[in-house]
Amino acid sequence: MTILLAGLPLSGCSGTAEPEMLDYSGGAAVGMPNPFTSYQSVAEGENVVGFTVNKNFVPPASWQGRAPLVQVLDSYPDRKKMLQLIYVDAEKRNLYVRYSKQFTSREMNGDYNEYPVEKDIPFNGDTAHIRGSKEGFFTAEFSCRGISITVLSDLPLQGKDIAGICSGM
Repeated sequence: MTILLAGLPLSGCSGTAEPEMLDYSGGAAVGMPNPFTSYQSVAEGENVVGFTVNKNFVPPASWQGRAPLVQVLDSYPDRKKMLQLIYVDAEKRNLYVRYSKQFTSREMNGDYNEYPVEKDIPFNGDTAHIRGSKEGFFTAEFSCRGISITVLSDLPLQGKDIAGICSGM
């Protein structure tokens, strides 16, 4: 008897390498279509969503030196839009920064892991909801100048990292 196993990434929000889909019927496996459209630049993505993001944002050290992958989700029936910037480091760890005027930051999160630290902290005149550990946070939800922002990270981040996303918008 042969047992087939498909490996899935264990980290919270990552997944640059997609697991092989196994189909036991002998036919080709069919996956869910990617709802995002990729763009060559942040400016192209901003044009689709209708607002700009912080052009001066410098990602934490692990993700510096590479341009982000730019994607826009605009296929919802109610035409809600979300701009997603994905920074990938040399070790294939991801930092997702998601922006929307129509989705709430909670709707954009998508990280269902449990973390030992979960709290609301004052941030730039608003409140950021962060989840993580004593080393730092892995997910943050907040709004800045009328734009909902969600940050998802494979590495623990500090408050200064989140402040850099909002400043200059």
